[in-house]
Amino acid sequence: MTGSAELLKDTAHAPHTEGQHRNPIRVLHLTSIEKTNYFLNNLVDYCDRRAIEFTVVTLTGEGEFAAELRKRGILAYCLDCAQRRRAVHACRRLVQIIRKHDVDIVHTHLFEPTLIGVTAAKLLGRAAIMTRHHSDALYRIQNPLKRWTYLRLEQYSSAMADHIIAPSKEVRRILLQREKVRASKVSLIPYGQDFRRFQSVSENDVARVKRELGMGQTRDLVCVSRLHPEKGHVYLFEALAGLRRESLNVTCYLVGEGPGRKSLEESAHKLGIGQSIRFLGWRDDALSILAAADIVVHPSLHEALPSALIEALALSKPIVASDVSGVRDIVNGYGEIVPPANSPAFADALRLVLSDIESANRRAAQGNSHIFEYMAASRVAEAHVECYRSTVLSHPRR
Repeated sequence: MTGSAELLKDTAHAPHTEGQHRNPIRVLHLTSIEKTNYFLNNLVDYCDRRAIEFTVVTLTGEGEFAAELRKRGILAYCLDCAQRRRAVHACRRLVQIIRKHDVDIVHTHLFEPTLIGVTAAKLLGRAAIMTRHHSDALYRIQNPLKRWTYLRLEQYSSAMADHIIAPSKEVRRILLQREKVRASKVSLIPYGQDFRRFQSVSENDVARVKRELGMGQTRDLVCVSRLHPEKGHVYLFEALAGLRRESLNVTCYLVGEGPGRKSLEESAHKLGIGQSIRFLGWRDDALSILAAADIVVHPSLHEALPSALIEALALSKPIVASDVSGVRDIVNGYGEIVPPANSPAFADALRLVLSDIESANRRAAQGNSHIFEYMAASRVAEAHVECYRSTVLSHPRR
């Protein structure tokens, strides 16, 4: 589904008749993040404020996320209720905010905010939309009781939501085929991209990070993701160890933090590639580092729609990525896709790209054009507006 007409058709699940609902439609976004979020920033930037009035609530405390939205003139609440023991208090506060701003739609993001948000919306007779930001993560929970509990809660959220937005085809497939959500209830809308942020990455920015990090002495790989077992770094490391034994000299820069850092440092040392792995932690200049890469690698075991790969193609960077969820929406035909948790396949793909980097660069440039069309922020915002309109018309308030 790559044409704009297809995306808009998919989201317009009920016709809009002018005058059937007041303007603007009042939409409250509920999430639980502190760091700035390009997806919501782009959505509020590109939506027609005469049609949609946004309020945003995060369960976390004050941070960059709320500050960036306030700069855009968006009212943002920070509830400081991220702990599960404060869920009831968060729901009460949310109910107060919904009433205060006479909200029409509660649009939720992430697992726990969605549980709270759809519950509050239904208590007040308001419409609820959820964006499903994960694919099959809950099915991978090892503890059977915990897995059953989470899947039942997810089922509750899906049933209570009036509409569900899937950011990738694989997420939509899981909702329809594995969870039996009716097709008319699910829209496929990717994460909108404002490509000015990529154009703002200058040659000077790239040169600066190369100097700082000592890049350019080998082929440079960059991986941007949280340091967590679900991101599959260990399989990347095993692939790199194989390349090292063949005297293929590469350096891999890991951008991101997480609970798995110590374990990964130990793994790199045991595999004999400690000198080839650079742990950079959280970086505000991650785009510049991606732009400095020869190859962007993404060994993740599950995703919804990986932002790092969107950014890589927007910067025309060659990609080697594992075949999980939304990866094919982004990379298919424009980079190398390998089975997840498969170190030999990852090593083979890296050898292929390293053997003909010019061809890989040409494919990445073609992917750049695809991403710019498919995920343009203006097009994605229009799809959200149509979704909001049809949801309000199909589900009038009590």
